[in-house]
Amino acid sequence: MKILGVDTSTPIGSVGLIDGENFVGEHSLNIVQTHSSRLIPTIDQILKWANLTVHELDACAVGIGPGSFTGVRIGVGAAKALCYAIRKPIVGVSTLAAVADNLRYTNTLICPVLDARRNEIYGAVFHGGERLERKSDDLCVPIEAFLDRVSDTAVFVGDGLKRYSGAILKRFGENAILASAAFNVPRGSNIARLGYERILNGRTDDYFSLTPNYVRNQPT
Repeated sequence: MKILGVDTSTPIGSVGLIDGENFVGEHSLNIVQTHSSRLIPTIDQILKWANLTVHELDACAVGIGPGSFTGVRIGVGAAKALCYAIRKPIVGVSTLAAVADNLRYTNTLICPVLDARRNEIYGAVFHGGERLERKSDDLCVPIEAFLDRVSDTAVFVGDGLKRYSGAILKRFGENAILASAAFNVPRGSNIARLGYERILNGRTDDYFSLTPNYVRNQPT
């Protein structure tokens, strides 16, 4: 099953392609350029690299946030239009889950933290292992309020570490592990794989009712 995964909820736009359990390709880029100008050309390039047409896709998974208000809207809108045009299933995936999925086989708590500005973070708590187990909803709260929800040794990951690593280490000391920057990206291939798992469980979304998960309603 060929699944296209798209995430534009952070400055790093990422498009990935899988075929069942097999990784096919991915394009991730952190540059000063709007997602609206590069997303469709990136999807087109990924498909060309894989020698596929858009009609050969079986489904599309898209990061629904939380993240940049404009970025999430661009990705979700493009994925919905694409799937509607080719009449293939669409699946919405939490951006925070996609970040946590970079460390999914870590048998401990995994806490993705994204900078939400306004002295708040987007965060969630998961537990890794053979599968990624969600332990909290996606949240938008001050960092201290988020850390109050973490009661054990945890790995923290995400672009929010640039600003809040000091607060995390002050609270937990050696019980906090800070992931390297290479793991901070909500990768398109992770979006695709998490979407694939939902499809296998018979869970897809509707073109019209799928909406971004902004967590808070104000633009960021």
